[in-house]
Parts: sequence; structure tokens; C-alpha cells
Amino acid sequence: MSIEFSRKAVIAMPDMIPKIKAEAKATLELIGYCERLIQLRQYEDWGNFDWAFMVTWANKVDEPFVKLMLSLSKHNYHYGAISMHKWWRRLKAVNQQHLIQYFTYVNFPPPERGKKLFWTELYEQCCKTNQVFIEMSTVFKDDKSVEMNLRAMLGCSQQKDLKEAWTAWAKQNHPDKGGSVERFVLVKAAYEEWQDAH
Repeated sequence: MSIEFSRKAVIAMPDMIPKIKAEAKATLELIGYCERLIQLRQYEDWGNFDWAFMVTWANKVDEPFVKLMLSLSKHNYHYGAISMHKWWRRLKAVNQQHLIQYFTYVNFPPPERGKKLFWTELYEQCCKTNQVFIEMSTVFKDDKSVEMNLRAMLGCSQQKDLKEAWTAWAKQNHPDKGGSVERFVLVKAAYEEWQDAH
């Protein structure tokens, strides 16, 4: 939609202003998310990730992860992008994505030449206290928690086959069928994490 077209729409239908304003705000937010993703692709091996896949991170849930990876890269920390992505997926699968908010790179020692930062170091930094780290480490080691979380998201019983439950849920809740994109991405990430664990 061109600016001139929008201007004419506003003149003709002033009651549409709130809707146009909301759409413009959502578009600007999406552009901001995508700009950070474009910056991230210049670092590590993020450039090898499929762009269409990365765009699924252009939302409020994944934004802290993108900002964190960008911050690490800009401050010359080296890491494995695939490993970090798996770590983030696991955090989301066990509903602990909020932990990433506690991270600050300044608590790390200066980056050493050739030394890579592992997700475990990053994860420890994300936990406010050692107790939180110990509790969450137990959850990470327990793949049963990943399965339980997925079953809760899919709303299926302990007996139901998870592959069948996922297929049925995905068909019904796919964004093309009117389902929520953010919800679909979250559940898909939980399913992929369950697959990795098995």
C-alpha cells in the first residue's frame, strides 16, 4: 500500500485511522525484527540458515534470543550457531525462555582468540542464582519433561502416540487454516525438540 493510497483512504474514511495505525505499528515491529536478523546473518554461521526459517524468529518470543546472539557477535564472542539454536529451542520446549532475559555478556571474561563459547556457559549466565541453574540443569537432563510439555501443548493423553497427535494438531492449527503463527512455531519447536531427544 503506497503512502498516497493510505492518505486517500484516511481522507475518505477517517474511522479507518485506528486500524491503519495498528497495521503500521505491526509492520514497523516486523521490520525491526527482520533488520536484526539480517545483521545476525553476517556473523558466525547464521548465513547458512535458511532465510525463510530465520524469519520465523521475527516475533516477540524469539527477539531476546536474536538480540543476545547479535550482542555476543558484536562483542567478538565466538560460538556455534546450530548449538545455540538448539539450546534456545530446548529453553522454549520446557517453558523457560524467560531465563534469557537475565543474561548480560559483561559478566563473561573477555573473549579469547579461537575459543568458542558453549551454550552451557551461556545458560549458567542466564540463571539468576546457582539454585536456578541446578534446578534447570535437572530439567534439561530429563527428556521426559520435554515429552510432558509437548503433550500439554497438544492436549493429548499419556497413551496417545505423539507423532499422530502432532500431525492432527498441526493440520487443525496451521496458520494457513487460520491458526496462530506464534503458537504454531512454539508447538513445532517443542515437537522438534522431542524428536531430537528420541
